[in-house]
Amino acid sequence: MFVNLLTYIPSRWLVRFLFGLLIPIWGSATPFVQQVERATPANRVILILNYFDTCRAVTTNQANAFRLLSQIETFGKQAQDGQLVRYCRFLHDTQAKHSNQSNTQNAALFLSVGEEAQRNGDLQIAAVCQHFAGQYYFLSEDYGKAFEYLLAANEQFRKIGFQNIPEIGRYLYELALNYYYFNEHRKVIDLLQIAARYPAFNANMALQTHNTMGLAYLRVSQLSNADDVKKAEASFNRAMQIAKATRDKQWQGNLYGNLSKIYLHQKRIGPAIAALRFDYAVSLQHLPGQLLPDQAALSLARAYLMREQLDSCFFFLRESARFYRLNSGVNTFGSNLADENYVRNYCDVARLYYRAINDLPSAYRFLDSMAVLDKRINRRYNSEQVSLVEQKLLIQKHQMEVTTLQTNQQKQQRWFWIIGSMLVVVAGLFVRLYQLSRLKRQQETLANAERQKRLQLEKQQVADDLERARAELAKFMDNLQQADSSVRDVQHSLYQASLLTKVDWEEFQQRFDRVYPQFFPQLRVQFADLTPAEERLLALSKLNIGTQRMGRMLGISTNSIRTTKYRLRKKLGVDGTSPLSDLLTDAQ
Repeated sequence: MFVNLLTYIPSRWLVRFLFGLLIPIWGSATPFVQQVERATPANRVILILNYFDTCRAVTTNQANAFRLLSQIETFGKQAQDGQLVRYCRFLHDTQAKHSNQSNTQNAALFLSVGEEAQRNGDLQIAAVCQHFAGQYYFLSEDYGKAFEYLLAANEQFRKIGFQNIPEIGRYLYELALNYYYFNEHRKVIDLLQIAARYPAFNANMALQTHNTMGLAYLRVSQLSNADDVKKAEASFNRAMQIAKATRDKQWQGNLYGNLSKIYLHQKRIGPAIAALRFDYAVSLQHLPGQLLPDQAALSLARAYLMREQLDSCFFFLRESARFYRLNSGVNTFGSNLADENYVRNYCDVARLYYRAINDLPSAYRFLDSMAVLDKRINRRYNSEQVSLVEQKLLIQKHQMEVTTLQTNQQKQQRWFWIIGSMLVVVAGLFVRLYQLSRLKRQQETLANAERQKRLQLEKQQVADDLERARAELAKFMDNLQQADSSVRDVQHSLYQASLLTKVDWEEFQQRFDRVYPQFFPQLRVQFADLTPAEERLLALSKLNIGTQRMGRMLGISTNSIRTTKYRLRKKLGVDGTSPLSDLLTDAQ
């Protein structure tokens, strides 16, 4: 066909296609067991997974399935193939998926089996169960849960190692196809590139992997990015090699249809017509369940129009309309517009054809039909885009809720470990404190005995020291009384002194220094420019000698004393708060 079948399959059937892989049906049970026994350990699991997913002899007969699984499990134990035994148990526990359960029930079944595997430490089976649970949630259109489990499974596969997972190509392909549904084509390409690195479990899956990758490259490129278009063509050609190797004519026709889209865009008319004729011829065989090649005929009409072979263009245009009526079961072309894109493309080719033969009324009629269809297609496209955006937002909301829940659980676990660690530390501290307390009490008992001895010695020493102190105090008091008597004698002699000569002053100063040793040094530090007369005046003031007596001692008048004090106050800047203020007061 011209466009990949995925484009024209309704979304519900597109999703259901995820589990409908085209693989051969095996024969009876006994030959199959022999086939498993002959297979390499790496291929045994792939064989049984494919067989128990597709063979009606086991999907519709549970007793037969269990009997066969028992035989294979026995062989696995004998061959010491632990992985084969685990997958046999996995298929046994999930066999109910072939009954008439809903998709939600099947998802719950796989989650239950996965939880049991998780408890048993089998992370691989647990991840496989998460993947299938995600697939069943996708089928039930619960996309948030679907991607939660699909991405969790893929992350676990990555941790285990993709090379260690049987059927990893299938799991990656199915996840990629789910992203394809949401137009996440770059993610589709990334996943399928990884899937292509591992051996496919059958030719059909390898073919689909490369074909879907090519379609994703086309969607990304929009036929405008030459590099992506080139990669799309390479992917289709790789799929074509597999289809030719397996002699699958139907897939060859489908792939030629996809390649012709690239050829037409690049105006490679010859290769495009050759590819479309092959697709057209294969589809004309009209096998059961196969549609007539209305798309291939329409594409051939466009190709011949580009080559300006108008007769051939008209022939295939007419054949395309006839095939469309037969495929849709209607008698009048255009009465069933379920496939608006096809009808729109038909009107476009017809418009160009009738304009080429100068039948302008017919050309304008098809142009008007195109305008109506464009409005309907755009409206439907916008509605689908809004729906996809809403679904993506729901997925993001669900994933945010899951992330928040996981974060809260991690926080709770961290707090649990923190509190547990703190309790252990506190318990350890209490034990240590108890040990230290006992040790301290023992040490205190010994210390008290030593202290008692020491206190007795100290008490005796204190008594001796006290007696000596008393004797020294008595002696000090005697000396002090003698010193006070001496000072009083000196002070009396100072009051009676006469300072008329230099010798008198020097003798007076010696006696004054005995009573006030710091007076003159401090006075000279603070006031370095004092005259000897001013120093004598301040010394006499320190002794509280009145003005009249001071005059007699110095041999000057009372007025001279007052004048000198006044000038000294001015010179020294003495005010009422200064320590010198009292010395310079006119005492009588």
